[in-house]
Amino acid sequence: MQINVETKPVTNTGYDARKKRLVETIDRLYHRDAKAPLQKLIARLHPADLAAILDDLPTEHVTDIFHLIPDNRRAADVLGQLSEDLRIRVISESPVDKLARVFEGLPPDDLADIMGTLPEEQRTQLMALLGRESKDELENLLQYDPDSAGGIMTTDFFSLPHTLTVEEAVANIRRRADVEMVFYLYLTDEAGCLVGVVSMRQLLINPADSPLHKIMNRRVMKVTTSSDQTTVAMLVEKYRLLAVPVVDDNNVLVGMVTVDDVIEVIEEETTRDILKMAGTSESETLTHSAFKIARIRLPWLLAAFIGGLAATGVIGQFEEILAQVLVLSAFLPVIMGMAGNVGVQSATVAVRGLATGAIDVRDTVPLVLKELRVGLVLGTFYGCIIGIYGYMVHHSLQLGQVVGLTILGNMTGAALLAVLLPMMFQRLKVDPAVATGPFVTTAIDILGVLNYFVIASWIYHL
Repeated sequence: MQINVETKPVTNTGYDARKKRLVETIDRLYHRDAKAPLQKLIARLHPADLAAILDDLPTEHVTDIFHLIPDNRRAADVLGQLSEDLRIRVISESPVDKLARVFEGLPPDDLADIMGTLPEEQRTQLMALLGRESKDELENLLQYDPDSAGGIMTTDFFSLPHTLTVEEAVANIRRRADVEMVFYLYLTDEAGCLVGVVSMRQLLINPADSPLHKIMNRRVMKVTTSSDQTTVAMLVEKYRLLAVPVVDDNNVLVGMVTVDDVIEVIEEETTRDILKMAGTSESETLTHSAFKIARIRLPWLLAAFIGGLAATGVIGQFEEILAQVLVLSAFLPVIMGMAGNVGVQSATVAVRGLATGAIDVRDTVPLVLKELRVGLVLGTFYGCIIGIYGYMVHHSLQLGQVVGLTILGNMTGAALLAVLLPMMFQRLKVDPAVATGPFVTTAIDILGVLNYFVIASWIYHL
């Protein structure tokens, strides 16, 4: 007997298929209480892969499986790569003594980030169980703003006196295999102040007896503990750095920010800006309450609602022409929609550029001229299409002229507004991501409708 089996295109990569098999295998071993085979399987997995697998397992099993990781340092690596919701669950369900042993294996900056999210009582209990060195590092990091260079830096850095030779420096590096990353060798004076930097390449190509102060670069890209994390990310991105040293107000080297931390900052800032422009925030993803989510979205939607009412008021002022040329109402959705889409595109580019430092307020004029050209090109293209459509479908040359010119004017104006408003808010020290969304939407709706009926009144001589 022939059996017809419905098949679907295979879209999963080899990694996804392997991950699915591992999830099923680990869950099956957990249900059978086969701890020994489960521990052997877990021990062979990369911490990043294990964290991804734990995210796909039933949440009620995750904590038990997590504590089967045999090595505390590996467990710390996995914990640091879990999704925030799952990490919170594992921490809340774990005995404090087990957590303390895992926390000892976390880099100081990651430990500070996690500790900062814990309830006060649990944080106090864990602090009491940490070793003296970890506790001191943690207390030092927790004093800084979480969004500052001090808040994201690690104190597990490597530095040497600038009076040593290349040979002595290499010997010191070999003895310090426990250091998180040695991208650059930071050099300090007798007071611990940062005076220069030497790359690993320079250590290798210079003679062994060369003094470090002779080959070091004295122009060090550095930040202070109070520098905003976005500033650090922009510095790393602009100069293609792998790490940035962090100094205090007296230029004493206190830590460094590595590129992996910067990637996390860029992801956080990008997500935050996108959510702000959409009128919501990260807190929405952490709650399942419809009322809380509605309260978060309400202010942005209220601004858009008021803009819509204003646009309705503008339409009301042109009732006479709308009554005489009823077909004008049929084109209102596309007239407003196309302008709004252009505005969103231009605003997103402008806000993201300001956030990453790719665009500066001093670039306002060149950027406006560029968006003017873009708006004109897009407006001309779509204006011609909709103008021809209006003429051919409704057999009215005047209608074609009205809708064509309106699309041209609205798309060009929307592109300009969407760039000018973020620049204006930046100059006024107002977060462009928060203000741009509702202001751009409202302004484009009102001016777009007004432009439509003004052009219609002119073309139809009404």
